[in-house]
Amino acid sequence: MNETMFLYEILEDYKEAGTQEEKDDIFSAFCASVWSSANKRRIYTKSIRFHVRKDLLCTETGQVFDAWSDVEYKYYKSMTRDDDWHSILRQKINNLYTRHFDKEVIPDREYMDLLKTPKRLYYEWTSGIDMDAETVTELIDDAMDRAEKVKARLQTEKMSLSFHDYKKVVEDFLKTGFDNCKLIEEYEDDSKLSGCLDFLTEDHFYVAYLCRTLEHRFRNYQKAFYGVRRGHGNRYTRCVRCGALIEKTNNRTKYCRDCYKKVNQADAGNRMRKYRSKVTF
Repeated sequence: MNETMFLYEILEDYKEAGTQEEKDDIFSAFCASVWSSANKRRIYTKSIRFHVRKDLLCTETGQVFDAWSDVEYKYYKSMTRDDDWHSILRQKINNLYTRHFDKEVIPDREYMDLLKTPKRLYYEWTSGIDMDAETVTELIDDAMDRAEKVKARLQTEKMSLSFHDYKKVVEDFLKTGFDNCKLIEEYEDDSKLSGCLDFLTEDHFYVAYLCRTLEHRFRNYQKAFYGVRRGHGNRYTRCVRCGALIEKTNNRTKYCRDCYKKVNQADAGNRMRKYRSKVTF
């Protein structure tokens, strides 16, 4: 496949191919272009930093803040400046892996806000809010302990899959997207597209379609992974014990089936002791 081919040309060739072998060759070349994209999945170690003023470093409180003036966390490249179709599509593929499978990267606001606690407290202190070293230590230790608990909870909510195996799943989903895709010409009489294509190139249209396909397919993949039913009216939540996705049948739903059994078994002894304490002979 010519690296300069537009995505719409690839899809048109795929749709017009006379044999399944031709379609397979076109799709294989398309996948090779996606995986060879320079927009690789990149994970970085970043830091939340601040500098304690020199005149405050000699104070006990200033020394506490100095010990927490560089808090590290894992970060990922979530956007691309390139506008070619394979870079944009590859970015979506990278982001989906980070969101659903990478246990080290936690792009969560609550988690990040907790990690920023030392920096926030430092600027509050220097703005005039009175804090002693003991209070600062307690506040920071509590925030970091909560951050680790949030991280551990969110890690349990991610599925397990190597990136090598993930690529195979992605290719299966993209193949479905190719097979189900309607060419723009087929929409010409559809009022839903009128005006929309004035602001999009054909490649943008197809890239958006394939990205939506991946998003939808991985939502279904997640439901299949946890064995929950699919359905537009279904509501879902997370097991508070193991993080598994579960169907929310009522407002008291807290555990998946396995954890519910384990919690009940663990609590059976306590229930029996309470029962016996109330029974008189």
